[in-house]
Amino acid sequence: MHLPGTASYTGGGYATTRFVARGAAGPGAQLASFDARGEVGALWLLDRPETEIVLREGWLLPRRPGEILPRDARIAVLRWRRPEGGAPQLFVEGANLLLGGRRLAPGRPEVLADGDLLAVDPRDVGEPAGAVEGALLVGTAEVVPRPLRCLVEAGANAVEVTRPGAGRGWLQGGIAVALGALPLAGAALRYLPGDPARSTLLLGAVGCALAGAIAISISRAAAHAGPVLRWDAGRLELSRRGPFGRPEHRALEECEGLAVELDRHPGGDWVLSVALRHRGEATRLEHGAHLRVERHAGLPAIAALEARRRDWLEVGRRLARAAVRSPEAFVTVRTHPEWPPERARAAVASGRLSPG
Repeated sequence: MHLPGTASYTGGGYATTRFVARGAAGPGAQLASFDARGEVGALWLLDRPETEIVLREGWLLPRRPGEILPRDARIAVLRWRRPEGGAPQLFVEGANLLLGGRRLAPGRPEVLADGDLLAVDPRDVGEPAGAVEGALLVGTAEVVPRPLRCLVEAGANAVEVTRPGAGRGWLQGGIAVALGALPLAGAALRYLPGDPARSTLLLGAVGCALAGAIAISISRAAAHAGPVLRWDAGRLELSRRGPFGRPEHRALEECEGLAVELDRHPGGDWVLSVALRHRGEATRLEHGAHLRVERHAGLPAIAALEARRRDWLEVGRRLARAAVRSPEAFVTVRTHPEWPPERARAAVASGRLSPG
C-alpha cells in the first residue's frame, strides 16, 4: 500500500514517514494510517509544535511544512500545548473530523490520548460512501488521563451510559404522524363551518398532532434512559432510570472486576459486551444496537465502537483505583485479533506495516 503524496520509504517490509524538527514542543506522538480492514500503510512521528491534517485522495495524512497539493482538503490541526503545571499534551482542532465517532466542534480543541482514532464521515466532505479509505490511530508515549468520548461524566465518581440511536424509530414516526396533521387541517378548510366533514378532519388533525407529540416525547425519554454508574471508596451503585428502575447497591470490595469483550459473531458482525463481575455472577452494564457493528461497516462506525470500548476501559481503571486494586487485575479485556484497530495496533507494535 502506498499512501498518496507521502515521502515514504520501504524497508523491512513496511513503509514509514518521519517528520522531525528541532525544538519540538512535545515529547512526540505517532500517527498510523490504517483502513477498515486494519491494514497500516504508513507511520508518522509528530514532534513539531503544529501539524496540519489533510484529506488527500481519501486518506487522512499529516502535511509537511511547505507541502501544499491542489487537491488537499484541510481537515484539522494538531498542536502541542503545555497546561499550567502539567506535561505537554497533544490537542486536535478542526471540523469535518470524527474523534472516536463524535464530530469535533469548530473552535474547541480536544486533547488526544493514546489509542484515539481520527476519521472522516464521507458525507461531511461531500464524497460518496467508501470514498474515504483511511483513518488515523494516535499513539503517545505518555499515558494521560483519557477524557470519555461516548459515556458522559455525571459527577466526580459517576458516569452516565448514553444510548445512541435509542428512540430513533419513535422520533421518526412521531414527526411523520405530526406532519400528517397538516393535510388534514388543509382539507378541513375546504368545508364550511358546521359541516360534519370539517369537524371530523379537524379532530383527525388534532389527534395526529397529539400522537406525534407523544411519540416524540417517548423518543426523548428513551434516548436519555441509560443507567448511571456511581461509586466511592466502599460502595457501587447502578441506577436505572424510568418508573420501574431500582438502584442496585453493592459493596465495591465484592466486585471481582469489569469484563470488556469485543468479539466477532458467526455472521461477521462485531459486538461489544461490558459486564460487572461479582461473586460468580455478572451484571451487564449496557445493551443495544449501538454495541454492534456490521461486518463491512465503514471507519466512522468502527471508530465509534472503539471509542466506547476504550471508555469502559477508562471506567474500569477508575473503579480499580477506588477499590485500591490493580487495573490490570481488575479489568479483564478480550478483543478479537481481527478487530481493525487491534490489527493496526499490533502492526505498529511489531513493525509489520503494509508494503509500500
